[in-house]
Amino acid sequence: MMNVKVKEVVKYGGHSLSANGSVNFTLKAQYSELPNTIKLMQMLNNDVNIKAKVPGGKPMKLGFFRVKQIVIDGDGESTIKFNGLNDYIEMDNLNLLPLNTDENKEFVVLMEADIETDEMEETDDGEE
Repeated sequence: MMNVKVKEVVKYGGHSLSANGSVNFTLKAQYSELPNTIKLMQMLNNDVNIKAKVPGGKPMKLGFFRVKQIVIDGDGESTIKFNGLNDYIEMDNLNLLPLNTDENKEFVVLMEADIETDEMEETDDGEE
């Protein structure tokens, strides 16, 4: 197991709650954040713990999500979609994220996941 952390400056892209308790959550990132978006690919199929720090506010836990989709457009801007269950998500905190109409739209998120590493990497002593 390896703990991977990715910090990224993003804009809030909205969230929705379905009747079955499924939550979709979208973040958008500029071209300058592309290396961090690429690092997120390692977190596919793992539970991702997301925390957000809005300017002027305290860090807050958003909950556990799975990476659902990462789209990188021709300008290098990313749309990162997450999906999770209502039981593991702090809905009140999601509602506190800045809207695009707010003056300070951008905020920092810390995404953290424990990722399975290939057992061969750990036992490999460099000899073939």
